[in-house]
Amino acid sequence: MANVRFVLEYPMKDIETKILLISRFQNTRLVYYLPVKIHPEFWDKARQRIKNKAGAKDKLSINTLLNDLENKVVAFIDNCIVAGLPLTKISLKKFLDDFFAPVNEKEKSFFGFIDKLITSYEGKINPSTGRPITNGTIKSLKGTKAVLELFETAKYHLSFEVITLDFYYDFIAWCNTKNYATNNTGKHLKNLKMFMGEAVEQELTNNMAFRSKRFVVLKEEVDNIYLTVAELKKMFSLDLSQKPQHERARDLFLIGAFTGLRVSDFNDLKPENIIKRIDGYRLKVDTKKTGQKVIIPLHPIVVEILEKNGGKPPKNMPDQTINYKIKDVGELAELDEIESTSKSKGGLKVSKHVPKYMLIKTHTARRSFCTNAYLAGVPVIDIMAISTHTTESSFMRYIKVTKEQQADRMAQHPFFTGKAI
Repeated sequence: MANVRFVLEYPMKDIETKILLISRFQNTRLVYYLPVKIHPEFWDKARQRIKNKAGAKDKLSINTLLNDLENKVVAFIDNCIVAGLPLTKISLKKFLDDFFAPVNEKEKSFFGFIDKLITSYEGKINPSTGRPITNGTIKSLKGTKAVLELFETAKYHLSFEVITLDFYYDFIAWCNTKNYATNNTGKHLKNLKMFMGEAVEQELTNNMAFRSKRFVVLKEEVDNIYLTVAELKKMFSLDLSQKPQHERARDLFLIGAFTGLRVSDFNDLKPENIIKRIDGYRLKVDTKKTGQKVIIPLHPIVVEILEKNGGKPPKNMPDQTINYKIKDVGELAELDEIESTSKSKGGLKVSKHVPKYMLIKTHTARRSFCTNAYLAGVPVIDIMAISTHTTESSFMRYIKVTKEQQADRMAQHPFFTGKAI
């Protein structure tokens, strides 16, 4: 049988103190702090209620609350036992939380819950990195919510229980009608699975269909270019003094291409990130995405850029502006070799043939660094220490190296030159 009693947190202190609810059931004990306080002199320990004394404030309302709470907790526990429902400290705590701060019905709805979840993520720490969840992640989650709302308008009402394998196939088919790229659809499926996982954790649903092996997050390897060291040098040799925005975008891009930093990092460098050593410069950065510290020796081109700028990194500029301007820079550098690329859109493979400069974007810098460093013979483990790839297999998938380039690189090894001991 359930046992419920009330005690004071600090019964011997001469200050107002919280009232605690203690419940014992099935060899389990829960201590719950109530949102009310009372001075110990007005507490009747035997009755577990506030004394009927003139100085005791709110005695009637608090005693009424304690009577109501005791009856409701006993009823909740008895009902769980009779109905065979889960009865744990977690379920009783949730019952008490809802009693004092009942969840708004809108917040229990599919989209209401997603709204509340996204809001709660703003400024929250990501447990895998120990750092605040990034604005990029928040933007991605909001984008998925918007897409799901469009799907609901076009197809059918969404709820937690509707997220089944039938929904999964309907959603992919609808995304294909919208001509979404496969990776874009996959991103929304990944975010949806996260939403559903949180809803299960908060006991808003017990629908586990999203964890089926067939509820797969779609992913496709996309053709991405890299720029060779010679092509990067062609960019650097351009006189862009009459185009200051293009020059700044070019310089920021080249810093990324010779350091391996993500745009969120190379576009936000400060003078304090630069360390001068006897043997040259180093760049010390706490990476935003992973939170890892990296220390990178600086290529002469990066040193020239810094010295041109008075020893400071170029001022940052919007990522999208860099993307626009760096294509122009690539065209000016005559990086116009025709490239063939393909990716799936709307469920169909789409190929295109365009000049190389049209495919340059901020992330091309990082991919160029990893690929060029690998081809130059820098040990993979050292490159990964900078790129923060966690496995060699993921790193090898990331770089753009042909079989011929791999063979050429191996050919320089002492084993193949006959100089190995």
